[in-house]
Amino acid sequence: MSSPGLAPKSWRVFDSSETPANATRTRVEEELKWPAGTAAALNFAFENRLSRTTGWDLNALADTAALQMAAKIFRRGVVTSEESPRTVSGSYAITFSNHADPRSDLQAEAIHILDQSVQRLWGIKAREGDLVLQLSETEKTLETAAKIFAHIADTNKPIQIIGGGILADTAAFAVALAGRSFELIPTTLLAMADACVGGKTGVNFGKHGKNQLGLFAFPSRVIIHSAWLKTLPTREIKAGLAESYKHAVISRDKSFSRTLAELEPTAEAIKPWLHRIISVKAEIIQIDPNEAGLRAILNFGHTLAHALETISQTHNPSDPLLHGEAISIGMRFATYLSFTEGYLKASEHEHLQTELKSAKFMISNPEFHTHLGPVNNLWPQISACIFQDKKNVGSAKTTEWVLLKDFGEFVQTGSLYTVAVHEDHIKKSWETFAAQESLLQS
Repeated sequence: MSSPGLAPKSWRVFDSSETPANATRTRVEEELKWPAGTAAALNFAFENRLSRTTGWDLNALADTAALQMAAKIFRRGVVTSEESPRTVSGSYAITFSNHADPRSDLQAEAIHILDQSVQRLWGIKAREGDLVLQLSETEKTLETAAKIFAHIADTNKPIQIIGGGILADTAAFAVALAGRSFELIPTTLLAMADACVGGKTGVNFGKHGKNQLGLFAFPSRVIIHSAWLKTLPTREIKAGLAESYKHAVISRDKSFSRTLAELEPTAEAIKPWLHRIISVKAEIIQIDPNEAGLRAILNFGHTLAHALETISQTHNPSDPLLHGEAISIGMRFATYLSFTEGYLKASEHEHLQTELKSAKFMISNPEFHTHLGPVNNLWPQISACIFQDKKNVGSAKTTEWVLLKDFGEFVQTGSLYTVAVHEDHIKKSWETFAAQESLLQS
């Protein structure tokens, strides 16, 4: 399935001096069967801060193969002068399994791309043809995708991906690059609530940040079973609850958000709420599968969160912030920025901040500092990361944010649900917020 580039708001004209001549094919390019120069084209696009709404004008070039491949996966797809904007269509089932044992959903005839921890905890025997991986954000890379791509290249068997969000994103990306269909069996709350719903696949791209390369590719089916959560560490359940809380805010139901904020981080406590948590995102995806408008609200809290994750992985690669932990801080800051930018009234700002800070899933300040790593002068690193964010479409001095105007209601500019905020405003708000919340290391 192709990825949907947004209709261009501007065009970047490429000329021959900016494209590598006689490039030598890298190992990853060979393994993924990409034209030589694809990786160089991706680096060029990021270094020039091109956005998803900047089309690539390739008319002046004789050989466009590498740039066409790069455009297909850059920020999950941009339009080139040689093609029209693409759209994703189709549907897939999200099945809530009623098997007594979740392992019963693993098909005997399928290749299993399986998380190593899940295999160990559930005693799943790897068979010939299966691929067992232990991935962290550090391994969420093109190199890992190439390994998976090569593993499935010579088989036509069905493919099931069993694990958490990192494995789902990476393996689904590799399988989609190969033009194959796949089923997802998420085994973490974060994967159930977020990664396995919506068709986003992808990997990180070094210094350029988290999830910057990818495709939109819907699975043939997602199979949910709450029993997988029984072996999940409490820290990971809390991280999943943070993402789930975002869904509660989006649903505009304060009783739902309060319930999730007060929920014990156990599989038993989550089970009655799992269907509703997942349905919030599924309903938005059904309305806007191509991320052309409403779907952007699912990124509430993510702009800062992705920056904190990237910084954490640099300074504490062995034990970095989890995605949901970063989201919990990101939602608090996005709420504060909504208030300081004049969109959110004081009473709703206070309500959300109070509920978030007291939530049982909220990461504590000591935990935040431990997992972030030994970072001095945090703002320049945050700034560098947020200006590479995929949502950015405007000038070099502004970045796009998903902001609130009321509980569950998001600021809309035209058909878009993001707001351009000037760098000076973000810096001032961050420094005030971080000082108030004791997020700055002394």
